[in-house]
Amino acid sequence: MNACIIWNPASLRGSQKKVALAVRLLEEAGIKTQPLQTAHKGHGIELAKKAAQEGMDIVVAAGGDGTFNEVANGLAGSGAAMGIIPTGTTNVLAKELHIPGNVEGAARLIAGRMKKGGARPVYLGHLGFENGLERKFLLMAGVGFDGEAVYRVATAAKGSPGKTGYIMGGLKLLGGWKPERLSLKIDGGRQIAASSVIVCKGARYGGYMKAAPDADISTPYLYAVAVRGFGKLDILRFALGFLAGAHTTMKGVLYTSCSSIQISGTPHVQADGDYIGKGPLTVEIAKEKLRMVY
Repeated sequence: MNACIIWNPASLRGSQKKVALAVRLLEEAGIKTQPLQTAHKGHGIELAKKAAQEGMDIVVAAGGDGTFNEVANGLAGSGAAMGIIPTGTTNVLAKELHIPGNVEGAARLIAGRMKKGGARPVYLGHLGFENGLERKFLLMAGVGFDGEAVYRVATAAKGSPGKTGYIMGGLKLLGGWKPERLSLKIDGGRQIAASSVIVCKGARYGGYMKAAPDADISTPYLYAVAVRGFGKLDILRFALGFLAGAHTTMKGVLYTSCSSIQISGTPHVQADGDYIGKGPLTVEIAKEKLRMVY
């Protein structure tokens, strides 16, 4: 069995030493493993595509949620399985899939599952922008306030801003944010106005909080959490409700399952914590599935 580990040297807790340990543990389990280091944003997609084309049985992403997203985009629809070793800032995907947060546990889980043919199909979300840009996501996409906060932090930060950087970015934005009025067309039918929406494929957001408690990466559904008000107090109320886990039943918040959402306007958009671009866009279930080890 052949594998490669695509790792991100910019990951806050990632290091060559940890990757070397993962290689050793996988090889001890009989999996021939090659480490591949990313050199720039988007490089993980290229490396993953090439690894799948070359017939790798499993491609392991070592880093944080941004690295996991890139490798998933490169592997979706291929025959290669994807494993993850969390060494990043928040590692939300690892928490979502109950994968150990240390190298030893994650590597041993991969080795054990692969020996039993344990890769499982998962469904990804897909962002299709009007300008032709496309991107898949594993966990969630934030459009509006969430996308704007990530955009501001990403353009201001040198290197990885870390979890605290994103929180502070959101707090700073709240004081001067002027929301755009977005139109959301859900499953080609009903149309609602909103200032922000988080479209979820997985349940978790930012760690242990759950944006969409009913979402499941193994099912072909999206869950939308939309803020229908347009004032600062609406976002503040939503944020407080979110922290309390009560946001899905709040007045002024739409929480619904769906297969697609068309979003008008030019809001900033983030996916799995990385800034992607600006709308208009359509969010839907990706046609290509991904085989994951978890």
